[in-house]
Amino acid sequence: MFSTDNIAAIKVAIAMKRLRQRAGCIFSIVAALLLSAGFSHAQTILLDQQGGTQVGSYTIPDLWDPDSTITIPLFGGTLLSVDSSGIRKVITDFGNTVQGPISSGYLNAVSQAPSGLLVSGRTLLVLDPFGGTHQDGALFAVNPSTGQRSILSDFGNPKQGLPLGVTPRGLVASAGVLGLGAAVYVVDSNAGTNGHGLLTKIDPKTGNRSVLSDFGNSAQGQLGNNPASIAIAPPGIFGLSPMLVVLDTASCTNRAGVLFTVDPSGNRTALSDLGSLDQGPVRGVASQRVAVFPGGPGQAAAIYVTDNATNGAGFLFRIDARNGNRTLVSAFGNPAKGPGGEPVEITTTESGDVLVSDDFIDNENAKPTLLLINHVDGHRTVLSDCGDTALGPCLRPSGLTQLP
Repeated sequence: MFSTDNIAAIKVAIAMKRLRQRAGCIFSIVAALLLSAGFSHAQTILLDQQGGTQVGSYTIPDLWDPDSTITIPLFGGTLLSVDSSGIRKVITDFGNTVQGPISSGYLNAVSQAPSGLLVSGRTLLVLDPFGGTHQDGALFAVNPSTGQRSILSDFGNPKQGLPLGVTPRGLVASAGVLGLGAAVYVVDSNAGTNGHGLLTKIDPKTGNRSVLSDFGNSAQGQLGNNPASIAIAPPGIFGLSPMLVVLDTASCTNRAGVLFTVDPSGNRTALSDLGSLDQGPVRGVASQRVAVFPGGPGQAAAIYVTDNATNGAGFLFRIDARNGNRTLVSAFGNPAKGPGGEPVEITTTESGDVLVSDDFIDNENAKPTLLLINHVDGHRTVLSDCGDTALGPCLRPSGLTQLP
């Protein structure tokens, strides 16, 4: 069983920096035509933090009896595939030792790896912030066909790079275009100078890490505070060179978040202050995740950010790469646009529409649900309801991506 003694202490230490961050549920937003067109050609991958085999437990105080505690089971988590009918199937159970090393039970991000980037057909990457040596974090590589997995990079192993991990939270993989080499990129919310955050570059063959951008180093650009999500903008969005796009969820005006671009040398530029009314008619409240649609036939590239406002009134924003201005794509407090409340996880589909995660944590009767947001009119429709057990397992989504 996985020991969680140190995890409790770590979670207390970082709690003040993560007040605005919320757990997730999954929504996918798409028009009906998408289900029979481009969307059906890709495979939606969902990371479920509370599924799978039990790997440990932890205790919490009993609110009704201060002298007692309650034991809470901790599950390894699962990686699920979701088809165009909303049916969910387990790819790998992170609590099952037969399929590879087990997780800490706190899986928090998933990304697809471009074909040929990793060995042994392991084309899915999963981030565990409390896995690995000394619970400093681990990056798993998973074969989606067999469910077999291995640890690509152990953030607690100094032989794979320094500094060690603290709270790795977001990842993305690049096959290598122009100045952006073939690599896996991970953001750690609490590593780096004075704990301002760190962007790490990982060799996909060896798992060795090197520092790309230290968010506590002003020589590389504006300081960060809580970098939590990352995406790749291909050439054409910000000029001829590709860029990394990093969302810091606790910086700038009202600590609503800032969107950085990071060049291949690690230099940062603040693109959009999500709390400033100067860059959009609707101000961000609690930004969550960023995704980039690279563009396609007849479709322009786009940058999207989810904002998990309170009382079921979250937002999906589109960010203009030219000036950082925000456009409201979908207001989750508007029932005329479909179901939804507090979006978190996000990815884009082949046709340019958006898959997002909705946080129903404030409503104990609600369940995570996969929906589609039409990128033109912001309309939301259900793809897969996690409350419908006949469609397969789904308890607490914590990551979302797509395989071509």
